[in-house]
Amino acid sequence: MPKIYSNEKRQEIKNKLLQVGLALIKQHGLKKMSIQELTKKVGIAQGTFYNFFTSKEMLVYELADIYQKKLNLKLEAIIASKGYLERNDLRQLYANMFLKDEDNVYRFLTSADLQILSTRLSCDYFDKITDVKKEMERHLLNVHEIKAYYDLDAVINWIQIMNLTIQNQDILVKTRVEKIILRMIENMLDELF
Repeated sequence: MPKIYSNEKRQEIKNKLLQVGLALIKQHGLKKMSIQELTKKVGIAQGTFYNFFTSKEMLVYELADIYQKKLNLKLEAIIASKGYLERNDLRQLYANMFLKDEDNVYRFLTSADLQILSTRLSCDYFDKITDVKKEMERHLLNVHEIKAYYDLDAVINWIQIMNLTIQNQDILVKTRVEKIILRMIENMLDELF
């Protein structure tokens, strides 16, 4: 007979699955992360995982969604305190996002992992994960001294190029990845300012 958990206990287990899941993705990547290892570390039966997520890809989707909401809160906090976003705010946000933020699941996904996500998640879910443009447009409304005419598609492409760089950093000279990402951030910002 399956265990019945209180709402509090369910949320606690779900949070632990997300936390341990992210740690395992960092360690092994999505492809090699196993639900068996995840549930063992969380201390639940393997089948119990499916009471929380339909697949490990859905766990990644939720991690990405949580991260996007966290970013939105950071940006909204800056806007609330200053009334706008400046070039330096965006520089710091993107440098942290691509180089330091341990909660950014995208930093730890490879191109192969993204291919798995694109084939195993329904189009609606994958589109939500990859829909950078809509969020970007919303935040650009609050940017101070932005160009009257900027190329949003070029900005989006810079973000995707940075994603590709991070996802494929295993084939790059490791000591130069950070420097290259910082240059790309400046190039992206030049499109806006």
